[in-house]
Amino acid sequence: MFKITVNHKKTMKFFNTIALFFLFSIGAIGQEVSIFSQGVKGCYSDYYIAFHERGAEEIPDGEHEVVFVVLNQGNSDCFMGKATVKNGKVALPVYIEKDDGAMVPAERMFKSLDMEWLATQNLESLYDITDGMTNIFQTQEKYHIRLFFHTFIHPDHRNNKKAPPADVLLKSDGE
Repeated sequence: MFKITVNHKKTMKFFNTIALFFLFSIGAIGQEVSIFSQGVKGCYSDYYIAFHERGAEEIPDGEHEVVFVVLNQGNSDCFMGKATVKNGKVALPVYIEKDDGAMVPAERMFKSLDMEWLATQNLESLYDITDGMTNIFQTQEKYHIRLFFHTFIHPDHRNNKKAPPADVLLKSDGE
């Protein structure tokens, strides 16, 4: 009665397009989402953006004041603290400052690092400091911790000098 014709080239092109769409979608979903891209509330984003954009001097060996950031379930809290640097790496213990100025070891607030998380980390670079920031550490309670060495951040960038309009800059010498 009715004859149905199928254009195999168009059908295959359609199915290939759909298949590629799903493959890219799965790849995008499967990527680990960084803490920053999840939209953290609180103080973390401002510190991270400033240090990421401005960078920092190399942190010399010694004891330094830090901003101690605690990330948990999309929220962040920032505390003052103190950390020792040896050979360009953070050395334990790290301290958190109390309201009365007393420094207490961070271990009083948090258990040790999450051993499963630690097993997946590069132990040679784990305690490195880059652009005035430590790596993000994960505790047994699943808190994420990062230190910012705020006294070593580079000054705010100056604005780039705007070029004059082409007709002004490119005038011929005879004019």
